[in-house]
Amino acid sequence: MFESGAGGDFATYVGAVSGSIYRLNLTKIHYLGISAASLLAAAEKKEGRLTCVPEEIKCKICGRIFSERSVSVEGEEIVEAYEL
Repeated sequence: MFESGAGGDFATYVGAVSGSIYRLNLTKIHYLGISAASLLAAAEKKEGRLTCVPEEIKCKICGRIFSERSVSVEGEEIVEAYEL
């Protein structure tokens, strides 16, 4: 997923066919008055469907669709992560 913050606000989508990740610049939409639908149109035509992450995460095992509002946290694990 692309992080929102000082560098910009983004929405993240994953293509159904290729699994490619698409980043939608929400700042550009706001300041330039471009619609999200027009920016996503070419990707949707190529992919057939775009899944918005984290709003539509589908479990590969059970098929259930989770959203950032429906996933419960049972515990936390600390991992080391590096930006390259």
